[in-house]
Amino acid sequence: MKPPTKIAVVGCGGITCALAPHLALDYNLVLIDGDKFEARNCTRQFPAMRDHAIESNKAEWLASYLRANFPERTITSIPQYLQGPGILNHPEMAMVDFVFCAVDNNQSRRLVCHVCDIRDIPAILMGNETESADAHLFLPGRFNPMEVHDFGPMTKAPFACTSDDNPASEQTGRANFMAAALGVHIFGSYLRAEKWNSIVVHSTIDTRSDSSRRRLIDFHE
Repeated sequence: MKPPTKIAVVGCGGITCALAPHLALDYNLVLIDGDKFEARNCTRQFPAMRDHAIESNKAEWLASYLRANFPERTITSIPQYLQGPGILNHPEMAMVDFVFCAVDNNQSRRLVCHVCDIRDIPAILMGNETESADAHLFLPGRFNPMEVHDFGPMTKAPFACTSDDNPASEQTGRANFMAAALGVHIFGSYLRAEKWNSIVVHSTIDTRSDSSRRRLIDFHE
């Protein structure tokens, strides 16, 4: 598949804190999030460990951190929540040709798929619970994981991690790293694939049962 030149990352919490430095090694990035870093998240979101990052917008602060450490990359931010296709009109979205989604609710995941379908670009959806993680590939016009995978209840978007629907106790640093690694796993499969039906579209891991699995889907040309 064609390698991307610019990647948008939606959601800049724990998963993206683990994922973004890896992506910044090779790609220009635009980070999207309207939330702020909080002291209570310092065990799983590394910028929150720095006092001067507390109450800073996640996307802006993480982008500044990455620019300082990866000066050869163009890394920008959109300090707002993705709430509709209007995000596509933002100048920072120009030239984006791949999306990573690291949000904590199914409403936002579905919205990311909708936006990527409009732009005709692939996306990887990542998520986790206390001891498990998963990642899924969205391919516009070919495969939508929201239609075939059981994501559980169609949770609404709390947008901020301070929501009572999203207790911090359900997220751990370990699970965030697992979700980021699964996203990288699917991304690598996508980049290496020569045919659509050789791409890994689901990748999961559960440390409680010491189990993991991946799934390939037969695509019809």
